[in-house]
Amino acid sequence: MKTPLVRALVGILAVACLFLLNSYFEPHFDFNSFWGAGRALLEGRNPYDYAVIQDILAPRGTANFNYPLFIAVLVVPLGLFDLEMAKNIWLTISEIAFILSVCLLLGRKPGSRDFILSTLACAAFVPTLIAFFDQQTSMFALCLLSLVWYGLKRDRHVLAGSALALSLIKPQTMALVLVVSLFRLRRKGLVAFAVTFGSMLIVAFGLMPDWPLHWWASASWITREAGRAVPTVWGLSWFLSSQYWLGLLLSLGLLATLLLDTRFAFALTVGLFLPVYMKPYDLVLLFIPALSAPGRKLLGALVIVSYLLLFYAGLSGRGGDIFILLTIVTFVYLVYQDRLSMAERIRSYRTRVRRSLEGTASQSNNL
Repeated sequence: MKTPLVRALVGILAVACLFLLNSYFEPHFDFNSFWGAGRALLEGRNPYDYAVIQDILAPRGTANFNYPLFIAVLVVPLGLFDLEMAKNIWLTISEIAFILSVCLLLGRKPGSRDFILSTLACAAFVPTLIAFFDQQTSMFALCLLSLVWYGLKRDRHVLAGSALALSLIKPQTMALVLVVSLFRLRRKGLVAFAVTFGSMLIVAFGLMPDWPLHWWASASWITREAGRAVPTVWGLSWFLSSQYWLGLLLSLGLLATLLLDTRFAFALTVGLFLPVYMKPYDLVLLFIPALSAPGRKLLGALVIVSYLLLFYAGLSGRGGDIFILLTIVTFVYLVYQDRLSMAERIRSYRTRVRRSLEGTASQSNNL
């Protein structure tokens, strides 16, 4: 009895310390948009109207709110508190989600040394620092997708299905994961996904019946504004050719690799190449392949490369598109790790094609 009680007290003390430390940070204008959206919804106003959010937050600055209204499950409770208190709560929950994600991805009962070193490495990762500084939703997305990975791995399909539905708050980063995971969910998992997603829809449409139109307009605007500096194939395409046709070819080639490997981590990594709008802080999702892989070589490489890219970006004035190299490093590592299985699948496809051609030729000769 004493040991669980001591652990609970230590946990409560740690959370209290985090909450206190978070009070020293100013609310970031990205977070201001989340809080402003929650307050706008509580007041029956349009959270996608920049003038409304600006009016609520004046004289503070704010960004556009461009999330699907599924995120109401997060932002509406924030609107119940004043801005400073909401910011402290948001950061504290984000930090807990970060630590929980590391625990889930390391598996059952990780060694204390492995856990501490892995957590420190993840905390030092440049996209992690950006995510916390910008007070973004990335840690919630990481935690939810870690729960999906854990649920599929441990045959807890209800957990995986519910977490998969909730992760739709960040739709641009998990489109491929959604498709791959839905095919792996059992019946109970699919029901959990449908119930959770249905509940999110009921909440969203109950708060604002015409929200899809406003969200689409807001998302389209932000995509046009930042589409050339995203760490995806589209930012790379624009940098190399000042056009987007190369991005289309790269996207098709990357999608074709799913014929060779449909692992959760691989599908997630490929999916991070494809969004037309993404920011470097979303690359914290690379922790899923980095921590679920054997050893910590990939994690170490990502941390080192992230600082090299930060240094280069500072010297050259390059935008966030340069951070696509983190996804490329992860992709190359996963391909190398699974190279034998991929080679076997390629041979299998070749055999099928050859037999199909031989069968066609044989039928032609018989005619």
